[in-house]
Amino acid sequence: MIGLIFAIIFLAAWGSIAAALNSLAACTVIDFHKKFFVKKGSLQDDYKVSQWYTLGWGIFSIIISMFAYNIGNSLIEAVNIIGSLFYGVILGVFLVAFWLKFVKGNAVFYAAIISELLVIIVYKMDVISFLWLNVIGALLVIVVSVVLQMLLPSLQNNKTKDDLA
Repeated sequence: MIGLIFAIIFLAAWGSIAAALNSLAACTVIDFHKKFFVKKGSLQDDYKVSQWYTLGWGIFSIIISMFAYNIGNSLIEAVNIIGSLFYGVILGVFLVAFWLKFVKGNAVFYAAIISELLVIIVYKMDVISFLWLNVIGALLVIVVSVVLQMLLPSLQNNKTKDDLA
């Protein structure tokens, strides 16, 4: 009976890992591979490529897990620390997309990059708890994207005037 319970736990964990790796591979094929490498491929080609991306994401996950042992006191804390570096910025992008319709894609893109760099700097300074990185990332994306949107039209207008001259 104990062996059966261990097998069930192992299979449940393996199913979660397989789902995560396949999701990453599918997103990589659709959002990256088909956009930049092969725009029109057959479903069979996409399937073969997705297998390689699944392998790549699996190797990447193994490498990250090898270095995650010294992050935090437990696995849950390590996952939360790594997630806090990115979740706030992602939340900020979604909040801008849903609530600030006047902010365009370029401003949000540059704001996300700037905000992510600032979140990493704040994390490296080790002045606040990692849980605050979510709030900082979201607020930074919102504020920086609005400021950039106000600056970008003037920069684009100057660029088009220079191009005409």
